[in-house]
Amino acid sequence: MSKKTGLSFFIYFSVFVLMAEWLKPVIELTDTDHLYLFTVFLLISFLFYFVRLKWYYAAPLKLVLICWVIISIYTDLSFFSLDTFSYLIEALRVNLTALVTCEWLEVTDPFRTFLFFLLLWMTTYLLNYWIRVRKNILLFFILTILFITILDTFSPYNGEKSIVIALISGFVAMGLLYAQKIGSENKEHVKASFLLGSIGSLIGILVFSGTLAVILPKAGPSWPDPVPFLTSAKPTTSNVEGGTGTGSGGHRKVGYGENDENLGGAFVADDSPVFTAAVPTKQYWKIETKDTYTSKGWIQSNTEAQISSYNVGEIIQSDITPGEEERTAIARISMLQEYPFVMQPYGIKRVDALEPFTLSWNETNQKISTFNGGSTVPIQNYDVAYSEPVYSLKALRNTKVESLDSLTTEFDRYLQLPETLPNRVRELATSITDGDESLYEKAKSIERYFRQNGFRYDQQLASIPEGDTDYVDQFLFDTKVGYCDNFSTSMVVLLRSEGIPARWVKGFAPGEIVQREDSVPVYEITNNNAHSWVEAYFPNIGWITFEPTIGFSNSANFNYDLDIQTDELEAQTPTPTPTPPKPKPETERAEVSEKFTEAMSNSVKWVLDRKALFTWSIIGLAFIGLIAYRFRRKWLSNVLIPVFRVRKNDWDTFEKMYHQLLKQLHSYGYGKEQGQTLTDYAIQIDSYFGGNHMRKLTSAYEKGFYGGNKKELDYPTMRESWENLINQLSS
Repeated sequence: MSKKTGLSFFIYFSVFVLMAEWLKPVIELTDTDHLYLFTVFLLISFLFYFVRLKWYYAAPLKLVLICWVIISIYTDLSFFSLDTFSYLIEALRVNLTALVTCEWLEVTDPFRTFLFFLLLWMTTYLLNYWIRVRKNILLFFILTILFITILDTFSPYNGEKSIVIALISGFVAMGLLYAQKIGSENKEHVKASFLLGSIGSLIGILVFSGTLAVILPKAGPSWPDPVPFLTSAKPTTSNVEGGTGTGSGGHRKVGYGENDENLGGAFVADDSPVFTAAVPTKQYWKIETKDTYTSKGWIQSNTEAQISSYNVGEIIQSDITPGEEERTAIARISMLQEYPFVMQPYGIKRVDALEPFTLSWNETNQKISTFNGGSTVPIQNYDVAYSEPVYSLKALRNTKVESLDSLTTEFDRYLQLPETLPNRVRELATSITDGDESLYEKAKSIERYFRQNGFRYDQQLASIPEGDTDYVDQFLFDTKVGYCDNFSTSMVVLLRSEGIPARWVKGFAPGEIVQREDSVPVYEITNNNAHSWVEAYFPNIGWITFEPTIGFSNSANFNYDLDIQTDELEAQTPTPTPTPPKPKPETERAEVSEKFTEAMSNSVKWVLDRKALFTWSIIGLAFIGLIAYRFRRKWLSNVLIPVFRVRKNDWDTFEKMYHQLLKQLHSYGYGKEQGQTLTDYAIQIDSYFGGNHMRKLTSAYEKGFYGGNKKELDYPTMRESWENLINQLSS
């Protein structure tokens, strides 16, 4: 490795470390997993820039890597399959449609991951420009240090180690870039001893100063931790959702309550913690549902309660089917307020705890109460095993209006609407869903309606309907201002107006991350996180969550299944009509085609059975190719000279040899300047390498090209001069 290459390697490696320290808090605070995959992407990106791989090679390789990561994280598909290709195309179509229609909450997690990769891609491109052209990364260095220190001060992220690593790597990169810049401006080769001494002294100063900073006594903080002060001074409009009770001045206090008969009015904020949950991903915490809308609020119908009892650790049979077994996760709940029921993540399977108690699941309102000795008791600590449901997007798109006719009478309470409901509410539901063929599309149109028609989220300006005024009608047509209760109740009423069973759900929104336990985020859920949302029922699918409230996102998990089922293929394939026997030549041709198809199928199967071997072989060959490309100057002469030796000693060969020499000189940094004659350029090259080989070659080239004296040239002598220069370049 040359001195120039070694210097460039240390610069790129230092910038990579700096970028990795910038990435760590982003991944942690956004509750994103797979840090190592993003770090590998950064490493590969900087490796490509280091070896100066052309963009038309690097871009496809990066795109393949991004697609592989997305498929590995979000699906169980084989990367080398048609299903994977179909999944990527469909995901791209769905998300581009959401972006074009400004439905930001419809953007899926895989596409968000893809956009984040693009952000990293653009950032590394900018850093490569600063390294190669400007030879200065001071701005990025300062912004990274500010970014880490601010997050360390005002967030749960602990950036003590990151600050030290970022400072060391940043100073090293800046020092090496400065040395490279000085050498480039003065067109001088830096001596190896000087380079090693500079790097060693720079690192020594950093280590010495860092050691002093650690061992010397340090003064205490000049002011207290600002985070508690900032959180205690939160405005009263932060995530205030449905509550109960009455506060001063006629305002209700935010939080969970059982009485929802009269909705509307402002709330008094309350950031008192309710519980904490150590859970891998954000969850909506369901408590109960209500089925009867009274035009002023919600009550539970007189339907006879169907109770199921379970012991701790037993599988709970709810009406929302959990996802696959391998997706099972654990939520560790620590209650800070006393509630005699379970906080349910979607896809709940069982509840585990050290305390002895029994669970009572009420199918009528979905609440899971906790009992001990025949009385309800609050449980302080328990674990909930759950597996988030995953719904087939294809099946949802095939839900037909006609399927509603098959609903049993048990769904009547989820279609209930008061007789006093104004007709314009039903007419609005019809106009919103006009043109939608499937039930799912109708529900999505209603969910999107609030974000596209001037509705506003506000906890202080929500009106209370007076007299005979309907709560939903007032919100939809008069005020268009409210909080979660307004949005969720209105969506349930609009769904029921279209004949789609729906129910009103109460519980808590995910809350905020306050710390981590063994890399698992711990969310703190306060009274301010009390929330309401919607569940809609689709025949042959089940209950699915919807989130109409502006500023909230609780999308269901979808499986973008695009494979066409066998029965559908059979239904779509016409019955073949009898055909007359073909002549013998056609039969022979068909047999050949069948054998060829069989051979191709066997070949493909053989490759797929060894896809791991082929994948790693391709990766290995690609890596070897990159190394060979990076150090091509070392071996290129061993290829060029033998190749041209087997050719004839004539003008065509000599002309190609001369142009190849010019190309190699340019790649080594000895390119011809604009306006410079070939003769002056040849004198310059000979001054670098000694001798007069370049002048001989140039004189012969000019005689043959301009003078036409191609047969009189001494081609063997020209070949010797050409090989001499090629060997000097490679050495």
